Amino acid sequence: MKIFRRPSVAKHKFLFKANDDVLSHCRCEGAPAQSSGQLDCPWCGCGWMIPCSRCGKSFVFAEVRETDVPLIELGRREAEARNLLDFVSDKEIAEWAEGMAEALDCFEVGDIVVYLDGSYWRVDATDIVFDGYYASHNLARLPHAEALSDPAYLNRTLGDPRYWLERERPDRDQS
Repeated sequence: MKIFRRPSVAKHKFLFKANDDVLSHCRCEGAPAQSSGQLDCPWCGCGWMIPCSRCGKSFVFAEVRETDVPLIELGRREAEARNLLDFVSDKEIAEWAEGMAEALDCFEVGDIVVYLDGSYWRVDATDIVFDGYYASHNLARLPHAEALSDPAYLNRTLGDPRYWLERERPDRDQS
């Protein structure tokens, strides 16, 4: 009798809703994230929250998990959910998948991750200095982490337009 083994399915790292801590408009359980749709008003939440791929509402904390679903398929689903399939090519979806794989490469499965102005960070990251899509940031600790002990802190900082306008990159319209 021959025993056939199922070929192993490739695992891919992706972001999934971790919890409802601090602030969450999403009530889905463990849903895959959607990539950022950051606009010119990052204080509204689009610059520091993560959208849910199921309901479209946002949450703060994501967990890096493994999934059997290829990233290109997750990208296709995202484009479909955003009614963009007629406007993006298969090549663009493949480029998104490759970029997402690169962005998640530095994280381990189980890491809790937050989004800030174009980048994903481990929630416990310190000494964060970077130029985001909208602003230049220099933080000893992420506001998301500070908010774990003071939930209102997140809205007082990242939810305040002054935080962003005072740090606005002068060259942001050129990038």
